[in-house]
Amino acid sequence: MPDALLQLRVPPQAHLCGVVRERVVEFASSRGIGGSDLSYFLVAFGEALANAIEHGLGDDPILIECRIGADRIVARIEDFGLGFAGQPPVVPELPDPLAERGRGLAIMRRCSDIFSLSTMPGRGTNVTIGRYLKHDADTERVTV
Repeated sequence: MPDALLQLRVPPQAHLCGVVRERVVEFASSRGIGGSDLSYFLVAFGEALANAIEHGLGDDPILIECRIGADRIVARIEDFGLGFAGQPPVVPELPDPLAERGRGLAIMRRCSDIFSLSTMPGRGTNVTIGRYLKHDADTERVTV
């Protein structure tokens, strides 16, 4: 059976994050994904989308592809903004608990079984996050 696919093009505007999350939840829930499978995925997804909006600093729409296969859910979030200067950063450990910023990449990595980041200065950043589905007993609907 082929993977299910959701594709979105979203203007880089923070107020749209909730709408995008709702679409992803509907897409995943309609394919029986819920509980911790979806909860952890949404944390990583939300961080990736927020980073694309906040740090991409581009005007072009952000491309989102979310795929669901028999054993995984994977999303690719691609912005066409500034990108990182030089090499992509090494995913850090979580910062000091009192630090106000700097958690995004570490949270994405910790909430994902699948994680990659690529960037080109002046051309944008591409983040892929995903979870292998465990289909735990806790399959209630996730609220956003």
